[in-house]
Amino acid sequence: MNGDILDDFAGLSGWTAIASGQARLNLTPEPGRQGTAMRLDFDFQGGGGFVVARKEFDLSLPENYTFSFGIRGQAPANIFEFKLVDASNQNVWRYREDVFNLPADWLDLRIKSSQIAFAWGPLGGGRARAIAAIEFVIAAGPGGQGSVWIEDLRLTDTSYYLTPLVEATSVLPGCEPCHVCDPSPATCWRSTPTDQAQRLVIDFQAEREYGGLVIRWDPERRPLGLTIQLASDGTDWWTCFETRQGVGRETCVYLPAARSRYVALDLQPGQDGDGVGIRSVEVQPDDFSRSINAFFSAIAARARPGLYPKYLLGRQTYWTPVGTGADVTQALFNEEGMVEVDQGSFSIEPFLFADGRLIAWADAELSQSLEQGYLPIPSSDWRAGDLRLRITACATGKSGSSSLFIRYRVTNDAEQGRAVTLFAAIRPFQVTPTWQHWEGFGGVSRITDLNYADGILSVNAVKRIIPLTAPDGFGAATFAQGALGEFLTAGELPALHRVCDPFGYASGALRFDLELPARSEQEVFLAVPFGDWTPDRATDWPTDLDGGEPFARALSDWKARLDLFDIQLPFQAAGVVETLKTAAAHILISRDGPALHPGPRRYSRAWIRDGALMGAALARVGDADAGRDFIRWYAGFQSEDGNLPDCADRDGCEWLPEFDSWGELIFAVMDHYRFSGDRDFLVEMWPAVIKSVDYLERLRNQRLTPEYQTEVRRACYGLLPESMSHEGYMAHPVHAYWDDFWAVRGFKDAAGMAALLGERDQAQRIAALLDAFQETLYASLNRVIAERGLDFVPGSVEFADFDPTATSIAIAIADELHRLPRPAIEQTFEKYLIGFRERVSGATPWANYTAYEIRIIAALVRLGWRREAHELLDFFLADRRIRPWNQWPEISWRDPLGPSFIGDMPHSWIGAEYILAVRSFFAYERESDQRLVIAAGVAGDWLNGEGIRVRDLPTQYGRLSYRLWRDGPDSYRLSLSGDLDIPSGGVMLMPPLPRPLIQVEIDHRVSADFGPDWALCRTCPAEVLLRC
Repeated sequence: MNGDILDDFAGLSGWTAIASGQARLNLTPEPGRQGTAMRLDFDFQGGGGFVVARKEFDLSLPENYTFSFGIRGQAPANIFEFKLVDASNQNVWRYREDVFNLPADWLDLRIKSSQIAFAWGPLGGGRARAIAAIEFVIAAGPGGQGSVWIEDLRLTDTSYYLTPLVEATSVLPGCEPCHVCDPSPATCWRSTPTDQAQRLVIDFQAEREYGGLVIRWDPERRPLGLTIQLASDGTDWWTCFETRQGVGRETCVYLPAARSRYVALDLQPGQDGDGVGIRSVEVQPDDFSRSINAFFSAIAARARPGLYPKYLLGRQTYWTPVGTGADVTQALFNEEGMVEVDQGSFSIEPFLFADGRLIAWADAELSQSLEQGYLPIPSSDWRAGDLRLRITACATGKSGSSSLFIRYRVTNDAEQGRAVTLFAAIRPFQVTPTWQHWEGFGGVSRITDLNYADGILSVNAVKRIIPLTAPDGFGAATFAQGALGEFLTAGELPALHRVCDPFGYASGALRFDLELPARSEQEVFLAVPFGDWTPDRATDWPTDLDGGEPFARALSDWKARLDLFDIQLPFQAAGVVETLKTAAAHILISRDGPALHPGPRRYSRAWIRDGALMGAALARVGDADAGRDFIRWYAGFQSEDGNLPDCADRDGCEWLPEFDSWGELIFAVMDHYRFSGDRDFLVEMWPAVIKSVDYLERLRNQRLTPEYQTEVRRACYGLLPESMSHEGYMAHPVHAYWDDFWAVRGFKDAAGMAALLGERDQAQRIAALLDAFQETLYASLNRVIAERGLDFVPGSVEFADFDPTATSIAIAIADELHRLPRPAIEQTFEKYLIGFRERVSGATPWANYTAYEIRIIAALVRLGWRREAHELLDFFLADRRIRPWNQWPEISWRDPLGPSFIGDMPHSWIGAEYILAVRSFFAYERESDQRLVIAAGVAGDWLNGEGIRVRDLPTQYGRLSYRLWRDGPDSYRLSLSGDLDIPSGGVMLMPPLPRPLIQVEIDHRVSADFGPDWALCRTCPAEVLLRC
């Protein structure tokens, strides 16, 4: 079939050229083989990015189809994509070749519907149906420049429209084989009563492409054995499915990219002699088996809600980690109470059976919590009438031998007793959704073997589930034997204690029969050791472990770790500090030994920028060792010439041109010293630091050549080279001021470190390098602002882009506020706040944002914009996901239930930014004048009544304690204490005052050392009275 012509390119008026960054694209018509072709001339100008030729269409796509067009070109082998976009312009499907060698002569390229996959968008998956635009995309691999010609764009309907022929070994009158192609529940095929093998063959009358089968069985005549074979010629058969252990109510067959004319079902009836029966055989489209995740999503869509994880229904679910904070792995716990017991592993999911019905997550009202509001021991609470279920998880144990523990607490709120069954189902699903899929994470997780023996359940031979409460039964089934939900819905278990599933998606369940008197509760405990089960673990495992002991131990351990300091606020603000402490715990739980990871799954790698700031955040809540261990580990990847990878993990390093790394390493080393006083660590790390300084200097020297003194390139003079350290610069690297401000921070800290270590020559050299670098940096900033007519601080030279989140690093970390152009810096945040308020009010359409914006709060505090800082704080606290779990994903979508990629969760770098920002409300160090600033972000209404209390808050000058409260309509009191060495610039008190200060007393003596909104104290302890 030739198909329908969508475009003969006789005119290009409907086509639009789109290019990212510095890339260029030009569209022109040229002669093709018979008619006109569209010529795409592109140039990536030495960088990356993409170019797009786009045209709007109004297309309703059939079930199966093929797009075709002629193509030739002269260009490097870049990435080629053919994209379909719906009317929302948010959902995209694509055909993609990562290395597309353009033919010099015309090639007729045919793209089948089975080759076009969902790429991204709020739909979360599924096949393309209604299309509003088509795009041809060239994305930079090697980049370069070139030309591509495209002609004769066509769409061909390849759907199946014939009527299949069906034959069977035997047939019961009125139940003919043809009925299997009829989806009506009133018809079916039945064999004659027999215990002999039967065969049913479907002939499509032509070779057909499809994506799977769903066989709905006559419930009274299910086969004991089933073999499914496919053939294109009726002679050469191949087996695609086989079971000898029975089937469920329906059998779903995974057949990615299947193609055949014939389908044969070889059936072995049961021993009752009733024969076999099939209600229908439904042939599924390509999307049914496009991936194993798509396959289970299709199965879940056919089932009762609650029998499968929520994400398989295309709805977002959120999760939180469970771990000790001192090991190399962690479990995940989702809002429905499903627990992924190790990284990328199977999960354990609860169900209740009471009064003849099964209760799943979809049948209950759900809520979530943390122990004491901040400890990383999460719970999910179900309420279904007068029944309640609380699922709680914790982890305890030493690194390398820690274990996960799950507690199920079932409560009967009725006035009469009742029997309730708790099922703890072992499912081949991870907690993270299918749209989070990456390198084995997200969606399904194979279970090939389940074996329950001697009171312990073995999963895949290497994992153990140890019931600390004796179960009343266990049963397992292979995938072919039927969905676990079929058994549990009837209150039953599968019959087998051991199964081996060649398909790899077995399930099982432990059963606990509970007799609950009126208004009573019972608890069930499970233990799952992290990592593989070894003989040593088996020997060391306690035989008499009480289920409540690990929970008491985990609570005690986390309190000891997170309560090294405390900040007491009024009740309405308690979440501020609870979230800070939880964020610290999540950083620790997500790490892999010394490697600090920004997430527990999708982002389970260590980036130097993330780790430096996470280490800084932990130091400010009393755990400086974690940052030390991270930077010591990361410095081990530094090359002899001083180069640093941007990212590292157990599999190696990534060496992208991201030039913030060296400043971050130096900062992390010095920051640990500032909070620990560990001079030996400075000595140990000095070689890595000086190599980093040297490498930064060599990078900068590349922009000190005469070429960069010309007018056209002067704005780049003396900066670090083009970089992709910002995600927005990945397509086209630019001179990013983010890198430069990190270099400023690094030079400052290296100079200070050299002085501390007695390296006078290096101290003088680095200080001079810092001065020279700052001079060229601010010359560049001012030049870009002037030449581009900006009223804000740009993020880069080339793009002159608005990026207040990145600009905040110059204030909160580099401590350069006193040098930044003040009008531009203030307008930067004024402009941000306008957009922020429009987003919050709904005045501006938006789809998502990233909570990296929390970093802006720290900048606002230092600017003295207290009210605005709280405006942001209130918003971000209200938009925690899940709110009681005190966390954020990397990407927060406006529709919280949409099936959209969220990066990872909790995002530990964002958690670190929250710690750094909120800590500055109570205290921050101002390097420019050597002052410790306190209470600069404290809200006025926090000071009523008892006010606020800060206990043992770590600072660079020691532990800080104070109480601050309102002592009347015009007076405030501060009681300052703690193990504090007063900095040379003093302690600057900046409380929320309704009017300018008029009098200050320190220890009952009048002080003149104050301004309208601040007072200086140079002693500790001290009692301060402020009058305004």
